[in-house]
Amino acid sequence: MRKNSLFLLAVFIGLIQSAAAQKTVLSSDGVTVNVENTTRIITIGGSITETVYALGFGKNVIATDASSTFPREVFSLPRVPYVRNLTSEGILSLSPTLILSSDDANPASAIQQIRDAGTPLLLIEENETLEGVNRKITTIGKALGAESEAQALVDENTLKYKKAESVRTTLDKTPAVMFVLAVRGSSSFMVAGNNTGAQTMIELAGGKNALTGFDGYKQATLESIVAANPDYVLMMQSRYDEISSGLKKTPVINTIAAVKKNHLIGMDGNFLLGFGPRFGNAILNLMSQIHPGLEIKL
Repeated sequence: MRKNSLFLLAVFIGLIQSAAAQKTVLSSDGVTVNVENTTRIITIGGSITETVYALGFGKNVIATDASSTFPREVFSLPRVPYVRNLTSEGILSLSPTLILSSDDANPASAIQQIRDAGTPLLLIEENETLEGVNRKITTIGKALGAESEAQALVDENTLKYKKAESVRTTLDKTPAVMFVLAVRGSSSFMVAGNNTGAQTMIELAGGKNALTGFDGYKQATLESIVAANPDYVLMMQSRYDEISSGLKKTPVINTIAAVKKNHLIGMDGNFLLGFGPRFGNAILNLMSQIHPGLEIKL
């Protein structure tokens, strides 16, 4: 009888511990996701991966997608397809216990196939506001049982964001910044217009987007670039050599203020446009580059 009682007690304790370990988190697509095991995580989306590592769960990550480039440790991991071109077979073959993904993930059929196979997949909203970034961190923290660590990241992000906000009130200039996403054929420039992450970052850093007559990222005419005459040109560091060379070699374009003064800025893509745990730092970093006389402690 005593042995049976001890056995039942052990089972009861196990059930309690299992229930305590299980977390219920609401996915951005409205699906309730039950998280029971975080030992084998696949992260999909650069800012998602970065946040998981920042929360101390990098050792649990078994694979990432191609958009994940920070921290450097991710390059030693297997890669699953790009966030917008997922396939269920390759992901499931890695036997993940949890998938944390940007809600940019597609196609929907792959997401459903993964969930139908019984693997928890949590979609996390991508949002380019302080509230949205902090909500992303908080959601991932809840899924991983790292609420206090997530709050620390939220507090740091908020502090840096508020610092940038305060500094902006002291600025007497608003430099025009053109973000170039890519160059084609050495003289065809794809640039950022309205409603883009690049515009958001430029404005938060105390600048103004040089080209605003369209939405999204589009090829700009040489005439429109010359007319805008930006004070700075911003680009991702991975494309700096190609884009800066195109700017300097293209007649007329090489006469704009930013090129003549060599005001060409390259920043890591995930740092600048990731909207993750380094969001506040990225704003202050860009601010210091387009306001070079300003002393900002990062």
